[in-house]
Amino acid sequence: MGREFLNIFDEWAKDYDLSVAGLDPQYEAVFKNYDRILDEVVNHSNGHVLEFGVGTGNLSEKLMEAGLKVIGMEPSRAMREIAAEKLPDLTLMEGDFITFPEVESVETIVSTYAFHHLTDDEKDKAIKRFAEILPKGGKIVFGDTMFETVSAKESMINTAFEQGFEDLAEDLVREYYPTIGVLQTIFKKYDFDVTFKQENDFVWIVKAIKNEEWINMAEKMNVESFNLDHTKVKAPYVRLVGVTEGSSGDKVYKYDLRFKQPNKAHMKMDGLHSIEHIMAENIRNNIDNVLDIGPMGCQTGFYLSILNNDNYDEVLVALEKTLEDVLEADEVPACNEVQCGWAANHSLEGAKEIAQEVLGKRAEWHEVF
Repeated sequence: MGREFLNIFDEWAKDYDLSVAGLDPQYEAVFKNYDRILDEVVNHSNGHVLEFGVGTGNLSEKLMEAGLKVIGMEPSRAMREIAAEKLPDLTLMEGDFITFPEVESVETIVSTYAFHHLTDDEKDKAIKRFAEILPKGGKIVFGDTMFETVSAKESMINTAFEQGFEDLAEDLVREYYPTIGVLQTIFKKYDFDVTFKQENDFVWIVKAIKNEEWINMAEKMNVESFNLDHTKVKAPYVRLVGVTEGSSGDKVYKYDLRFKQPNKAHMKMDGLHSIEHIMAENIRNNIDNVLDIGPMGCQTGFYLSILNNDNYDEVLVALEKTLEDVLEADEVPACNEVQCGWAANHSLEGAKEIAQEVLGKRAEWHEVF
């Protein structure tokens, strides 16, 4: 919920406004165009506004100057005290993105430089909560640091270290800065139309508009895929389904590798059977710690489970190499009655047709919806 960083917030409170002014060279690029970013959030806001991560009240002040009614949530006592002194008319409460007091009707939920304090699972919980309280047409408008890919984030971390910006580099490693793909998946899951606009090398404006009245299927069904609206996805794609953490801290990352458009097309059984054999044997040569890869009963894709590897880009590269292995294969491994339960039901040609089709849309794999 971001509260593990409260000590940092409390210590930073007295100098926060100096940081956003660009006086700290390590964070100058992060806060470049700071006022414009706040103005962008204000310009997209309307009605009753609920703000999370108020900090010292800079966004709140602009929202109030625009004539909007604002309720602010801030977990840091030191930050709240500064904001309350600056803005005595602001309704300010102790709360965070997930745990906050019940509020009146809200049309817009806003935040700047704060959503990254949540893990990806916590981000999902927060957006789910927002979907429950926003009306149809309600908006979420965030300005925050995020990255197009994991490799882009890693490159930025390396650059920070090379420049001697150790505080910035450690910040990027320590906190939970998301990729755009992860956020896009979460927003679409709860029926938001979402757009992203880059404001500087770090910060993007996220604007999400709620579509229909969201039906909370997730509380009714135990299976994640039963809570996925299959009419809104766009195959082929690679989607992180979820993360399961064990008692010793190990994490299993489960991916939805969708090859065919649900309810529109499916893989023929003999081709699916063969590509399963080839992928199961070869994907372990292309990425470490694969626990399992298995076909979906609907014959539209596969589930891939990996241990302790959260690098989405590595998964894409491993899948690409594995499908290329399929194209180069001259036989189906373990295609015999000793090693396979239905050895007569195989088609190497069918497997290659599937691989060729999916590889042909490699550039679209990150676009789930």
